[in-house]
Amino acid sequence: MSDLDGLAAVTELSTWIAGREERPGSRAEPSVGREQRRDRDARESGPGEPIDEEAARGIALRALGRRAASRFELDRALAKRDVEPQVRAAVLDALERDRYLDDEQLARDEAARLRERKQLGERGIAAALRQRGLDPAVLDEVDRDDELQRAIDAAAERRTRLASLDDETAERRLAGWLQRRGFGGGAVRIAIERTRPRGPRFR
Repeated sequence: MSDLDGLAAVTELSTWIAGREERPGSRAEPSVGREQRRDRDARESGPGEPIDEEAARGIALRALGRRAASRFELDRALAKRDVEPQVRAAVLDALERDRYLDDEQLARDEAARLRERKQLGERGIAAALRQRGLDPAVLDEVDRDDELQRAIDAAAERRTRLASLDDETAERRLAGWLQRRGFGGGAVRIAIERTRPRGPRFR
């Protein structure tokens, strides 16, 4: 066999292998789930190829699988993927009907988490909910005794970090810190008084 004949054979074999690798369903194509493939195709589609409701629903469900989200947050996530407004609305309406989306329950759950783990005041909780597109009005009536106790507990813990400061500076900083956490003026004043060190202080 001449050198030219050998080169032609190698070229023909390379072309045949490349064709098999590019053929849909060949072994070279990685195994991808139906929803993952649809999402991948949606990401790779060029301008002028809008994402349909089925693909948008898959995107939304995967987002919900990672973290509980409000309608506002999911709408924003879909908008970032260039999903059309009418498609977003249809998908989110369907998710609400199917109970995948429930802003009222999410608001209650988030408020409970912020009270227990973050020790926020009710103003701080309301602000945090609004940032997520949730309505604080769905929450039950505020238990002022519970909020005051949270303020006292938070102040007592914070004071340990301010022990090296003089009393006036420590209480000024503590008051500002409690206010930023969403506690009202009355709760802040009482929390500072209740956690004020008794007796002489030594440095």
